[in-house]
Amino acid sequence: MVEDLNIKRKAVYADKARAANATVEEYALTAGCLAISRTTAGEKYMSPDGVWRTRGVEPPVRDPRCP
Repeated sequence: MVEDLNIKRKAVYADKARAANATVEEYALTAGCLAISRTTAGEKYMSPDGVWRTRGVEPPVRDPRCP
């Protein structure tokens, strides 16, 4: 099921990246940055070092390449 979701997600990212004149990798990074920034206190997210963290009141740890 996870593999199926990832395949579908990549297809959507490919379409949106093409429309934004970006690579799939650039689009995926930006989408991940935005998703992490939208988390609220108590929600889990994976930090750039691959560790699952719980968001506190402070900003989440994000990839330094995030816009």
